[in-house]
Amino acid sequence: MGAYYAVKIGKNPGIYLNWEDCKNQVHGFPGAIYKKWKTREEAEQYLRGGSEIPLSPSVSFPTFKTSSCSDKNAELLSILSGEKQVPEEEQAECLLRKFNTDALAFVDGSFQKETGVYGYGVVLIEKNGILSKHKGSGNDDAFLEMRNVSGEILGAMRAVELTLEKGLSSLTIFHDYRGISAWAKEEWKCNKEKTREYRDYMKTAEKKIRLEFFKVPAHSGIYFNEMADGLAKEAVGIKN
Repeated sequence: MGAYYAVKIGKNPGIYLNWEDCKNQVHGFPGAIYKKWKTREEAEQYLRGGSEIPLSPSVSFPTFKTSSCSDKNAELLSILSGEKQVPEEEQAECLLRKFNTDALAFVDGSFQKETGVYGYGVVLIEKNGILSKHKGSGNDDAFLEMRNVSGEILGAMRAVELTLEKGLSSLTIFHDYRGISAWAKEEWKCNKEKTREYRDYMKTAEKKIRLEFFKVPAHSGIYFNEMADGLAKEAVGIKN
C-alpha cells in the first residue's frame, strides 16, 4: 500500500510519495515538520492544519528500535526536539509507549501585558491516534501576578479535565515550567491561593486517573510544545 509524506516545513513543502524524496526535503533542514499518511486526503488536511485529525489511521503501534525509544530522558528530548529525524506521529507513539499512558498533553501559558490577560494552550494526543488542540484565557486578579505561569497552570488543569471527559485512565503532562509538577507533587510549597487550588485539583484528579509529569526545555524547538505555546499566544491575542 502506498504512502503520502506531507512536508509542512522543509526545503520544499508539499506531498511526496516515498520516504527518500521526503527525506531529501527534511534532513539537514532546521525545524523540519512532516508526517506520513495512508491517503492523500489526510496529507492535504494535515498541510491545511486541521485542529483535530488522526495521527495515524490505525490504533496499533509499530515496534520501535531501541535507538528510537529509549528510557533515557536525553534520548526522549532528542526525539522531541527534532535532533533525531523521527516523524511526529512516531514521536507521539514512542512517548505513549514509553510512559504507558492513555494520553499525552503538552501544555504552555502566555500573558498579554497590555490587556492583563493570561492564556493556555493544550495539545492532547490520545492513544487511539487523535490529536486535538485547545486554548483558553482568563483575567482573574488572583492569577495575574503569575503572568504566563497562570496560563500553564490552567492548561495542565484543562488537560486533566479533557482526560476525564474522554473516560481515559492515565495522562502524562509535558510542561516547561517546573512548578507544574513541583506544586502538584508538593515538592514546592504552595504559598499562593491559586497554587494551592492547583495542588488540590491535581490531588483530587489522581484519585481518578494516573498522572505523570515530564519537564521539557522551554523554547527549544520541541514540536508539540511549540504548538502549545502558539495556542497560548493565540488565546491572548499575540501574533506568532
